Amino acid sequence: MAQNNIFAEFNEKKIRLRQLAEKAKQFQWMTDEEYNDLVKKIDTDTLCIGVIGQMKCGKSTFLNAFVFEDDILPSAITPMTAALSVITYGEQKKVVAEFYTRDEWEEQKMTAANSIDDASDDDTRAKIQAAQELVQKSKKLSNLESYLNKTQEDSFDNLIEYVGADGKYVSITKSVKIFYPKEYLKGVEIVDTPGFNDPIVSREERTKEFLKKADVVLLMLYAGRPFDSTDRDILFKNVRDCGIGKVLIAVNKYDLPYQDGETEEHIVEYVREEIEKSREKLGDESLKTILESTTPIPISANMALLSELPMTKISGNENYTKAWKRSCSIFEISSQQEMRDKSHIDTLINAIRQMIEKNKEEILIAKPINHIVAAGNKILNTAKNQQETEKANLNILKTPDKELEEKSNDLNKGVRRMNKKIDGLADDIEEQFNEICRKGKKALENIVNEACTEMNNVIEEWGTFQKTEVVTKPLASMEKLLMEKNLPSALDELNDKARKQILNAIDDFLDEASDVFEDYVEDYDSKSLFKSIRKNVTLEIEKKNMLSNDDDFSEEESSGVGKGIAHAAVGILFGGIGLGILGGGIAIFRGLNHNRIAADLKAKVDNMRCNFNPQPIVDNLKANKASVIENVKKVIIKDTLEPIQQQLDECLNSKTDKAKKIKEIESKIAEFNDKIAKIEQQVKEVENLKNI
Repeated sequence: MAQNNIFAEFNEKKIRLRQLAEKAKQFQWMTDEEYNDLVKKIDTDTLCIGVIGQMKCGKSTFLNAFVFEDDILPSAITPMTAALSVITYGEQKKVVAEFYTRDEWEEQKMTAANSIDDASDDDTRAKIQAAQELVQKSKKLSNLESYLNKTQEDSFDNLIEYVGADGKYVSITKSVKIFYPKEYLKGVEIVDTPGFNDPIVSREERTKEFLKKADVVLLMLYAGRPFDSTDRDILFKNVRDCGIGKVLIAVNKYDLPYQDGETEEHIVEYVREEIEKSREKLGDESLKTILESTTPIPISANMALLSELPMTKISGNENYTKAWKRSCSIFEISSQQEMRDKSHIDTLINAIRQMIEKNKEEILIAKPINHIVAAGNKILNTAKNQQETEKANLNILKTPDKELEEKSNDLNKGVRRMNKKIDGLADDIEEQFNEICRKGKKALENIVNEACTEMNNVIEEWGTFQKTEVVTKPLASMEKLLMEKNLPSALDELNDKARKQILNAIDDFLDEASDVFEDYVEDYDSKSLFKSIRKNVTLEIEKKNMLSNDDDFSEEESSGVGKGIAHAAVGILFGGIGLGILGGGIAIFRGLNHNRIAADLKAKVDNMRCNFNPQPIVDNLKANKASVIENVKKVIIKDTLEPIQQQLDECLNSKTDKAKKIKEIESKIAEFNDKIAKIEQQVKEVENLKNI
């Protein structure tokens, strides 16, 4: 297995996260329910990487190098007979094919019955031609009807029968799942998605479903003709459905133009320029952010594979030997490590790794780790506070009776003073939050208003004799950009501002509160106490999502796609309506005239604007502000000062044996010493495990 196998790394992190959860449960840092929920998520969550690109761009070779580290997959086949393929873990090598339903096959035959000459556009012509090709290939199946509506398990050795150009079942295969016994493929799905402009709608939809759930989407281009019309269609018709911020672009076989004198920089710049020209020509703003932040990576998948194959296999294969000598000559290299370096496969793998960390690990791994560590530190700080309380109680018991009343009066003054300080903290935060909420609400409204205005402009510019897709596709892209990029970014910024304001206010407050303790509570080590209090309070705030009232560590799941609390909050802004406010009604446009369609689209845009309501988010912010104040009051007043007051009152009003009570408290303090030492050791164990 190659050193840079990110699948193995990811699964190792999941294994260690489970170990961390088991430790946390063993230490009683989390409930059984929390533990079971986390383990279920660890076990069922899948890392999904989608690979897209036109035929002959080298996807099979790339997948052989990237996934199998061997020449496993056959070479590419004709575009319209290609089934979606999913590579994942299995104890035994096998394939499971899903065949078309009877309805899907009937639709296929109806499409094939049309004349190519009568097709109104290139897409329709391609679908008819492909359907005719598949129907023709199906004639080799004498009992075709018996396969429809079914799945079929087969030997891995027969994979070519489902994905090969002349395969026995290729005409009726909708998708193929490839099971392979590599440990690092556990919890991983690599999706080879050739099914664009597919003659079978259900197969094309299956491809789009995978792309939407993919954590990373890799668009492969061929360096010999980088970003031609087919690549343009793939990028602008399908990548926008992958989701903002998770698309990488690789330019494969860069060694070909390099051999002819082109530099890597020239190759990259050419691709960027061609993509930008197409984007401007199509007026597609939805991909602008992706393209501005994504630098195409030149690679050679063939050289990467050569760097992993045994040299005996290379020398025993004429094609491999020829490719090896050619690459060594072009780059003046002689070893497999040099071959790997020049292939740039590790540059691409690292880019994929970074995207996984950005789009996946924060939700699956980083957040539960932080939750577990925070829980342990909170338990430790609580134990230290309790020990300090017992020490103060011991000092009270040892105090002569005549001094107790004076201490009680001082403490009462201290409690009143502390409550005033907390009220002042609430007022400070209230004032700051009102400003944050006002500006945040205005910023969110501006984002939506600007998007709706741009959408209406697109509708206004839609020509009477232009196709419906000319207006519906840009609108859907603009809506997606609004929902998946602009609004979540604004919400993240709002969340960060609110948390920062609270932390700053709490920090100033605790400095003043510490002075109050020193003035009115003589028996406390104020410095040690407030160090623990500060940790407890700030830990609660740092793990809190200010936009939500849900404090569970897996609240990102509420978004349905695991994209984080900001994405989940977008639905709240529109009254629970998610992505598709515009797209959901596109079907009703069939048969309507231009003016009716334009009017309906404008009504949908206006409905989006009217449904937008940031008040629930503002209410959540205010509710969380109140809960923070309550937590501060609980930690300082209820958990710290009130027990001291209770002990003073007992000493003043009770005739109990003080010597006996002193002995009991000294025993408790000793027990706390052992408890704290034990928890500190537990925290140390978890800290060692958490660096995953």
